Amino acid sequence: MLMAAAAACGLCGCDAVGVVANAASGDEQVAPSYTGLKGQRVGIMVWVDNGVAIDHPTLQGEVARGLQDKLQQAANAKDNGVKDITWIQADQILRFQEDHPELQTDSAQEIAPQLKLTRLVYAEIESLSLHPNRSVDLTRGSVIGDIKVVEVSDGKAQVVYQESNVNITYPPHTPPEGMTGLDDDDVYTKSVDAFTTELAKRFITHPAEEQ
Repeated sequence: MLMAAAAACGLCGCDAVGVVANAASGDEQVAPSYTGLKGQRVGIMVWVDNGVAIDHPTLQGEVARGLQDKLQQAANAKDNGVKDITWIQADQILRFQEDHPELQTDSAQEIAPQLKLTRLVYAEIESLSLHPNRSVDLTRGSVIGDIKVVEVSDGKAQVVYQESNVNITYPPHTPPEGMTGLDDDDVYTKSVDAFTTELAKRFITHPAEEQ
């Protein structure tokens, strides 16, 4: 999925490239929240609220692929926390979900042992909106979700890391009511990119947020 960097910036995550590049600079650095992906067999599974999925049917795959791409970029940039990962590809996980709709109500702990992995990164997207208060003239991207990591050993799974209410807005610092003159498709793409970058920060060393 990755293309040449100049062509792929908007879709594959120049934000992530910047995060990784800045991690090698003299800026103040923030350690990852979870460091147990190194050397593991890892898959990413994304669950999307039904209402959101109806409006944005490609969102599930975009988030899964985007997060995997960014973690791999970090590994390529020698981030020690995500080195030597063996990936179960995002498309393989998506096919598993499509083939087993009966698992939709199962917990991540119940699903993980069926995937032949040792770490499952499980993201739940609760909302994605482009128009605050349903105003068609004002645009502001917003994505809210949860993330957890399930460790699997000897067929047993347990949640070892979780965080609720991971959220982004795009463009950053947009007023709550939104802005005029923004393209919906561009805001959607860059909101998803910003969200997957925010998720990736839980697993890689990254610069401290500017105040």
